[in-house]
Amino acid sequence: MKPISMGRGMGSFFKTCDCPRPTRCPHEYTIRYRNAAGKQTEEGGHTTQDDAKDALSKIYRAKKDQGRPSNLDAISRMTFEEYATDWMRRQSRGWAQNSEKRVRSDMRTHILPRLASRKVGTFASTVLDDFILSMEEDGVKTSAQTHAFDTLKKALMPLARKGGIPRDIFEEVVPPEHIAKKIEIPRLSEILEIRENANDWLKVIMDLMYGCGNRNGEAFAASLQKVVADDVYRVSDQVSRYRDVTRLKHRKVGEFREVPLPGQVKENLHYYDDRYGHNEGGYMLIEWDPKNGRNRYLHYGTVRRHWLIACKEANLEGKYTMYSLRHFFASNCLSNQIPITDVAEWMGHKSIEVTYRTYRHLMPSSLGDAAKKLTLSLTA
Repeated sequence: MKPISMGRGMGSFFKTCDCPRPTRCPHEYTIRYRNAAGKQTEEGGHTTQDDAKDALSKIYRAKKDQGRPSNLDAISRMTFEEYATDWMRRQSRGWAQNSEKRVRSDMRTHILPRLASRKVGTFASTVLDDFILSMEEDGVKTSAQTHAFDTLKKALMPLARKGGIPRDIFEEVVPPEHIAKKIEIPRLSEILEIRENANDWLKVIMDLMYGCGNRNGEAFAASLQKVVADDVYRVSDQVSRYRDVTRLKHRKVGEFREVPLPGQVKENLHYYDDRYGHNEGGYMLIEWDPKNGRNRYLHYGTVRRHWLIACKEANLEGKYTMYSLRHFFASNCLSNQIPITDVAEWMGHKSIEVTYRTYRHLMPSSLGDAAKKLTLSLTA
């Protein structure tokens, strides 16, 4: 039976049998329509044409109702305090006593003092980030931060599901439990102590990591050919865990980034190249591999072993990983007022959000700090 359309957007119905008079045969009708996700869907089990038409009509009305804004506009104009008060009133009937007590405590102590006046429709991931930062700056314990963030998430999720705020509002936010494990940033004096106990090739790797922000594998691929100006180093490839030179992380073959080159780092690159030389590709950090009877690029395990030895001799055993050197680079840049956009580019992060999420505790809560300064200036 040829499908019969119900009209634009309403779908169609038909029978799959080969009966000569399908409208009078006992076989059931199948309806065809597009679901809420836009995917074509078929559904059988409808005895008569009227049943099929009714089913299509209900589906069509449901989709139309789902697309209507209903009262979302009114909700988006509410302050968060108004919205939260109504949300708690409706939700409290299903809460256990302890749960209700916790939610109301979180709202009263941590959430409303910071977000009460904000319009509900203006919530975004940056607002949530600033909320977490403000708790950190006020010395709120990590456990309390976690509970408060979870309560805020519970309150906002129903609105996100309805489309009142972005659905991915929480996806770009690092929750407080991650912030509790703050990255360890070594002091320059500690780095220099470790460096003093390192061999020459480890010094080159360390310099490129804490001085230029290179990743481990990028530093393994050290080369004087990458010094493209007196103060610029071009990061164009890296040594993989399989000891081969490959493209950069988050980059296509042939792509590169350029980073600042401190004078001390450049001097050590020249010193190492003059003393030990380089292979035909210009790469300096190679070692003899007796198993294969040839020189190969440094192995991650070899580098890590020498790093641990140097840390132990500096009485810093177990305190830092090699990646801590990159954390120092980022901290050094940000503390010297270098824009985070530049830092993100130099470190090779996929997006500035990665840099912000990793190092945001090194920066003040911008909105809250600005509001305090403006308040003081207006009352002076």
